[in-house]
Amino acid sequence: MKLFADRKRTDREFHQGYFVHLRLQPYQQTSLAIFHSLKLALRFYGPYKILERIGSVAY
Repeated sequence: MKLFADRKRTDREFHQGYFVHLRLQPYQQTSLAIFHSLKLALRFYGPYKILERIGSVAY
């Protein structure tokens, strides 16, 4: 199963100045926006600009 999962994965690298969207789980994250129907709530929030790169793994 790991072999098949690794085939679809790609290494992504984000640099300073890029704009990204954050993906949040709608059933767990309700602090950003309150929706009447969590099933139809937004899943991507943003765009947010990357200000600083902390390390090679953490963004």
